[in-house]
Amino acid sequence: MKKNRIKIFYLVLIIATILRIVLAYLIPVKVYMQAEYDDALSINQALFILDGQWLGPYDIETLSKGTSYTFFLLAVHFSRIPYPIFLALFNILASASVTTAFKPLIKNKVVLGLSYLFLIFSPITLSSDFSLRIYRNSLVFATVLFLLAGIIGLYLRRKSPLKKQIPWLALQAIILPFFWYLREDSIWILPLYFVVLLMMLFNRLQDLRKNQRPIFSGMLKRIGFLAIPFLSLVLATLGLSQINYNHYQIFTVNDRTKTAFADVTEHLIQIDNSEWDSPELVNDEAVWVSRATFEKAMEVSPTLAEYEEEIQWLEDESFWPDTWSLKHDELPGDMVIWGLRDAFKRGGLYQNGAENEEVFQKIANELQDGFDEGHFNRKKTVFISKQSNGKRMQDIPKVLDYTLAGIRETTMYTSYNTSYGGSIFIPGSPAISILELLNVQPLAMASFQTSFEYERTKNYVLAGNIIIKAYKIISPILAAASFFIYLYFIRVFVKSSEKNERERLFSFLIIITGLGLSYLLYLFGVSWFATWAPGGKATFMSFYTGAGVPLVQLIEILCASLLVQKLLDRRKMKIN
Repeated sequence: MKKNRIKIFYLVLIIATILRIVLAYLIPVKVYMQAEYDDALSINQALFILDGQWLGPYDIETLSKGTSYTFFLLAVHFSRIPYPIFLALFNILASASVTTAFKPLIKNKVVLGLSYLFLIFSPITLSSDFSLRIYRNSLVFATVLFLLAGIIGLYLRRKSPLKKQIPWLALQAIILPFFWYLREDSIWILPLYFVVLLMMLFNRLQDLRKNQRPIFSGMLKRIGFLAIPFLSLVLATLGLSQINYNHYQIFTVNDRTKTAFADVTEHLIQIDNSEWDSPELVNDEAVWVSRATFEKAMEVSPTLAEYEEEIQWLEDESFWPDTWSLKHDELPGDMVIWGLRDAFKRGGLYQNGAENEEVFQKIANELQDGFDEGHFNRKKTVFISKQSNGKRMQDIPKVLDYTLAGIRETTMYTSYNTSYGGSIFIPGSPAISILELLNVQPLAMASFQTSFEYERTKNYVLAGNIIIKAYKIISPILAAASFFIYLYFIRVFVKSSEKNERERLFSFLIIITGLGLSYLLYLFGVSWFATWAPGGKATFMSFYTGAGVPLVQLIEILCASLLVQKLLDRRKMKIN
């Protein structure tokens, strides 16, 4: 009887998985070719690679972002599977991987199965701003799940034979480089990663001592084993950098964040403008580099001064000052970095990477001399990135306010929805080639959405919104329950004297704590960057916080599993 129930449950999982794939295929995806630095960047790069031109001609966009999504699009193309189905399978495989990783911890098959369903129907996989747009954000959910599966799967099998550990280490080695170059904020995973590695090394040290085996050689082998994913990342970085050097004469993966250009922006942003700008302007965090600061910088840097005309164009004639409306007639925040690249291009740069690096290195050195010689001081603020403004103590409440907004988005799915929307192609964008790249049929155009296409898809869009609505209803209960379950089992752990129970609870609690701290660190980092944009809280804290969703959902799964296990244990005790 029990075996039949399990078989029926597995059948339900299979049917639900098929339905999820069908739903993904039926809901329309959107191509936005007007987004030259975002959607269009990866699509064009994939097309250039297919045409044998690597990432295309060297320009301000070429190496401005990571290439993971570009390679994902190529995988879609060569698979001959339509993009929506391929993405759904990617999400499904990631969900299956992480639930499999939990097997040593969560023994109940029904709980694991429900956890899998909870993940594959996650609102982020149905949201228009994430999964329905041909953009790199659509991969964040699954990529984070894959990496966490590798980390957690290895940790939970740290005492198992090597053959059971290797698949999880191999998963890390494959996914870490992909994760690292999917977005530019990937560093948030490192604290969790290193804590897990230190715990595994400590456990190995104890095991070596207990069995009286050579400690030095044993630890050295273990360190080498655990370092394989990082070696994979290093090799991927060197490989991509060498290919870029062969094509563009610059040895880097990203020429916006990893080269002398990043040093230039760092110096410009950190120049203290309190000596020449008004206090109101100085205290406006939306202004990273003021007009007067550019003038002072050009006085110190003769090389930067050669581009004075282009910088004036940037400030007065380009569209960059209009991207965000400010109180002052200044360039808004992050836009100064993108706008500078545009200005330097007008000045004749971005023909090849070697020339760029030479010019930017001169500017960076001259600005550094300006600091060293006392021509200007650095802002008395805390900086955590070369390409974002610093913060003062009085800015922290606003950062925390944004963090709370991010928590609401990632736990309550506040702005998530499935919506009908047409694609946007621009003159010169090869629509047929794009459709062939994605293995999809002709897409509805935003400029003339046909009533037929709307009617054809409205029921599927409605189904997506019903699923998202269901998550929105249960999410406050899940979030609150998880918090109290976590606190309750900390108390149980502290009071328990039974060794087996303490070991089991420790594994649960350490993983939940690690995921929770990583989640808060990630949201705090996004908030730190996002506060510069006036009125941008809702936009930034929904669009850039996608990696928080899998962290929250895994915490909720683990807390629910703890509660279910406790109830089952009590039931067994009553029966006995």
